[in-house]
Amino acid sequence: MADKDQIRNTPIGTEQPHVRPGVAEVAASAAAQRARGALAQAERIAILTKFRFMGDTLVATPFFGQLRRHFPEADITLLAAPSVVTALQGCPHLDRIIPVEIRGVSRWRHGKELYGLLRQGDYQAAFLLNRSLHCAVTCALSRIPVRVGYANEFRRSLLTVPIPYFFDRNEVDCHLDMLRALGLPATDALPDLWISEGEREEARRLLAAKGWQEGAPLLGVQPGANDPPIREWGAEKYAHVTEILNAEIGGSVVLMGGEAERETAQRMAHAMQKPCINLVGELDLRLALTIIGLCDLWLGNDTGLLHAAVAQRVATVGLFGPNKVVRWGYDAPRHRSLVFFPDAPARDDATVRRCLDAITETQVLDAARAVWHEPKVEPVDSASPYAPETAPAPLRAPYFAATLDPARLVPARRR
Repeated sequence: MADKDQIRNTPIGTEQPHVRPGVAEVAASAAAQRARGALAQAERIAILTKFRFMGDTLVATPFFGQLRRHFPEADITLLAAPSVVTALQGCPHLDRIIPVEIRGVSRWRHGKELYGLLRQGDYQAAFLLNRSLHCAVTCALSRIPVRVGYANEFRRSLLTVPIPYFFDRNEVDCHLDMLRALGLPATDALPDLWISEGEREEARRLLAAKGWQEGAPLLGVQPGANDPPIREWGAEKYAHVTEILNAEIGGSVVLMGGEAERETAQRMAHAMQKPCINLVGELDLRLALTIIGLCDLWLGNDTGLLHAAVAQRVATVGLFGPNKVVRWGYDAPRHRSLVFFPDAPARDDATVRRCLDAITETQVLDAARAVWHEPKVEPVDSASPYAPETAPAPLRAPYFAATLDPARLVPARRR
């Protein structure tokens, strides 16, 4: 783990992005002022993220880094999905990560385990980065004095500092709003991962044994995803785009993904004229993350591996359905998110599928060429600022504002 003194002595940026009125009002409240005072004296702070998916916690790494900078002496513990323990090895902003299993566990048993962990930890403050009512109830029953979280799903009365959650705002920035709501500076930042040189050397050896020549460009692709009908763009389309790009930049193509994505990866591999390195379902998580970091360009669907590529500053093109892109996509010089919005707001699976199908191979190729030519910026830590290239508001917000209110939904026009 990196030296904390190096992190603590790095100045925090003072420039603030636009703070939304709801957040600014919370920051001016007596509750926020009391919480700031209590946090300055807190010895132990807990952070709770979603307990199911790794990607949901990767996007919280900027929050971890900036929380650490504000409270350098506090002992900070993260409670998250078991996969996060592996993914965030070496994170210098956390003192420990406690895995909390939720898959195959009843809600009562999960709540009992979480309650026990929170009581044993004797935390003076907790940040609830998830939006679970169950989690908020458990934190309140654990009698943690300061509880900061999103005021959704009837949680307001269970939190000491409830803050608004904006569905038309990126998840990274929503988490940083928790600091802004306490009157603390927070700067836009990208996620981070921490990989050792020993891990990179192991990954290089594996790739070399599969035919990659070190130093040659490496193009990574994840054609599969969870919920394939509403997340996967198409294995054959990925194959066509990848072959064109590979002919232009040279090097090797590596396919990545989990065990359940083998069939999709095989279809992509079979559709390609030249052989590729297919590692889907063959690697442990840590080795998979390391190989992603060695890629020069990443193409993929809306998955945790896309966040892992961004976290290692690999040039990325992510393909999203219209119901996910604002919250989970990236708009920065080396990171592009492609999406097609329907004429009329709708969130049914059939509409999402039609929107994914509407993203063209030409659009993916153009985006990939654009990010490929952007200069690489090496990650420093999760508090490193970046300047997002925000799309015009009419392209981003109305769809999500409408989907939040079922009364405003209308059937999408068939194409």
